[in-house]
Amino acid sequence: MERPGLYFPYVHVRDENWLKAVALYWPSVSRLVPDGYVKRDSPTARALAGAGFLRDHEPGALVPAAFDDLLVTMRRNADALESGFSLERAELDWDGHTFRDCLPAGESSALGWIHCTKFPPGAVDYLAGRGLARVGRDGELDRHCGRPQEWIGLHPALAGAYMTALATQVSGSTYWEPLTDQHDLRAATPNDDVQCAVRLLLGSDSAAAREAAAVEAYVMLAFQYVRPEHLEDVPVDTILRCREDLAEELLAFRRHVAAHRKELVELASVPVADRRLELFAEHVRQTVEVPLRQLEKGMKLLKLDPTRSLVMTSSVAPPLALNAVLGAGSAVGNAVGAVAAVGNAWWQVHGLRAKAKAASPVGYLLDVRDRLEPKTLAKRVRKVFAGTYGRA
Repeated sequence: MERPGLYFPYVHVRDENWLKAVALYWPSVSRLVPDGYVKRDSPTARALAGAGFLRDHEPGALVPAAFDDLLVTMRRNADALESGFSLERAELDWDGHTFRDCLPAGESSALGWIHCTKFPPGAVDYLAGRGLARVGRDGELDRHCGRPQEWIGLHPALAGAYMTALATQVSGSTYWEPLTDQHDLRAATPNDDVQCAVRLLLGSDSAAAREAAAVEAYVMLAFQYVRPEHLEDVPVDTILRCREDLAEELLAFRRHVAAHRKELVELASVPVADRRLELFAEHVRQTVEVPLRQLEKGMKLLKLDPTRSLVMTSSVAPPLALNAVLGAGSAVGNAVGAVAAVGNAWWQVHGLRAKAKAASPVGYLLDVRDRLEPKTLAKRVRKVFAGTYGRA
């Protein structure tokens, strides 16, 4: 079974399309929400939360257990952290971007802000003593943000790295997999500042972070082959129905991904960035794009000969719903004999195509495409009659 996801670095998901795509694969996604924190979720997030997919967990009980060795690692790398990510450096390095989950109106800050419940005991005092953290914000915060003293300010790169490290460590102790829609925060990204800070917080070996990032990237790239161009126009209810109706197909696809996990981890460990990207892209092409193309080709062949023979020999009437669609004096509906044969042929071929999808580990992706780009029964029948059904 694929591990559930743990969203980071924020409470609120920034990319709605990313959230919809993630909901098509992961069993659920959790997030660390401080007790009493007032959320401002989007309609998509609220719907997924109501369906039990997006879940909240209070960080207080999770963070200390996950970070038993945090202070040891920070002390070992304290000089390097202070040199590259001090509060003074934050002012010098600031480019106008602020790492934040909540920022009051009118405040412009070079610091990245993290809620105090996301730090283990002793960590904040140590960071503040080394000039790496500031306790409390200036001014008043609204009801959503809470009290100013509950927020800890860090260099933005260090804040992003800290939340990457937090998600990695918490996931390792709770059987989650860290997921983010903010790609510049990954341990494996080209962002050298965040990469460096993650290594200083987690130590030189951040294999768990690389593994999670590699698996997520593989899954999201796989969906790029079948997801609609405008995923924002797909209702969240359609996403939820896909999860429910295609549960068995999804399980087969998860097993397919799991079978490649070891290779993904090895590729994510290649030190040369350009070569790593080249190898990863080729692996996705061979294990996703090529099988999808072969499956689609086989399905197109299934459509031809069975349809041609069934048109000539079938004596079974089409379903009642089909007759209703083709009625009302339409041009197609007037050809009663041909319509009956083609209608029955479509239902027969549809079953063969469904079996072909079910037999392929990537068949779930084509099922998702068909669900996210629905074709009405009328359109399907008219395409069959015109000999164009199933064309890309």
